[in-house]
Amino acid sequence: MRTRLLAVLTGAVVLTACGSAEDKPITDAQRQWVDAFCGGVLPGMEAGLELRKQDPADVSAVKTAYVKLVTSNATAFAAAEKKLKELGAPEDDLENVHEQLVKFVAESARSYGAAQAPVQALEPNAQFLEGAEKVLADTNVVTTPEDLRATFQELQKRPKYAAELGKSRPCTEIKSKGQELGQQ
Repeated sequence: MRTRLLAVLTGAVVLTACGSAEDKPITDAQRQWVDAFCGGVLPGMEAGLELRKQDPADVSAVKTAYVKLVTSNATAFAAAEKKLKELGAPEDDLENVHEQLVKFVAESARSYGAAQAPVQALEPNAQFLEGAEKVLADTNVVTTPEDLRATFQELQKRPKYAAELGKSRPCTEIKSKGQELGQQ
């Protein structure tokens, strides 16, 4: 699941900024929605990068980084779900995108939350990574991981959202982390 999610994130984070005079200016609530969206993804992406930097021979450090990945994702996705639900769809014609995103972050929060204790209980030995990946696979309830990429793509089609993706602090950090992932 981690590898699949990182692949989805890497493919989704080519964020561009553009503008259009025909588009209504973005509202504060819409900005918050974009920040909540990217803010739900960023902590796990950062933790995933940290995990990739670990020396595989130092299994204790790998376990610590893996636990952080699981915990960061559980916490960030749960917070994103709460904020996105509070804000609602940023526009009427984005209702379906919003619902798909809320479903994705809710399922992701449950998946990573369910994996926390079993991953923490694993011994830091040569079988740790295999065991942790099995835990994630066994606890995964994400039915449509491609919804995250679809959300990025849909927002990039809309000038004011594409521009906000290019300005939002969590979104620009995702772009930076995505470039870092591409270099590894």
